[in-house]
Amino acid sequence: MKWSIAIFSSRESLDTLVGSVGAVLGATTDAIATIDVVVNGNQALSSDIARYVEALRPGDRAATLMRVWYIPVADKAHAWNQYLRDIWEKSDVAFFVDGYTQVMPDALQLISEGLRAKPNALAASGVPSIGRSSSVLREQMLREGGLHGNLFAVRGDVLEQMRTIGFQLPVGMYRVDGTLGAVICFALDPAKNDWDPSRVLVHPRATWLFNPLNWRSAAHVRAHFNRVMRQAQGVLENLAVREHLAIQKRAPQDLPRTSAELVLTWIRSFPLAAAKAFVKNPICLIAAHRLRRPRDWTYRTAPAVLVSRAAL
Repeated sequence: MKWSIAIFSSRESLDTLVGSVGAVLGATTDAIATIDVVVNGNQALSSDIARYVEALRPGDRAATLMRVWYIPVADKAHAWNQYLRDIWEKSDVAFFVDGYTQVMPDALQLISEGLRAKPNALAASGVPSIGRSSSVLREQMLREGGLHGNLFAVRGDVLEQMRTIGFQLPVGMYRVDGTLGAVICFALDPAKNDWDPSRVLVHPRATWLFNPLNWRSAAHVRAHFNRVMRQAQGVLENLAVREHLAIQKRAPQDLPRTSAELVLTWIRSFPLAAAKAFVKNPICLIAAHRLRRPRDWTYRTAPAVLVSRAAL
């Protein structure tokens, strides 16, 4: 099978991203693969990782093409949209990896074999194995299904269908993996298909490592605070996406173009449901207020820039 692997990065240090790239290389030794490092909003990091990639030497491995891309807009949902539309070259399976994770050497192969064994599954996810809540989340995923953004995969024909219908994630969105998982559980068409969590295979042994936050670091504390705020935004996004897909049965390609439009339209249309969300999690009220701040999407139409290309 031909694999594509997209590694998304923005705020990682060079050492962290190098660790992620190295782990993916270790997990693709026997595969025909195209590895795309997609750096959004951090031109210096894209240049640094390009120099690292160019210094790599071909080894005893199957044919591997590694490319580094720079996208001016610092937004993962936008980067995912550009990957789907402009970067992804057709493959049997496309893997998606966060730039701070280090996939285990067998993780990609386990997921690929799992998809081969379950042809009804349109996508697959790994499960977390480290972190304070990893065991609880792992059991929940195995019981209820779902995609985990650190490591998941989508069949190539499903990506091709997404590309054909013009599907795009709302830019500015935090719940990228949750929204993709929901779209896939409806087989891309809620009007025709019921929700079926078995369309996403959760593999119990495909996992990854990462360096946990250092609570003595001011930068890590700020990162945690920002994550808490974004998670509250994600709660509102989940409610709005559920209304769009599961209740109104609208097409995924008709999702609003921005997270702000998605959430604020839902709040105006369903004020009682929004009030319940605010009472349950008051941080959601702050998140909604932050979404009302104008954001400049001027460079959303700018093409991804190919920074480096290497055959390994």
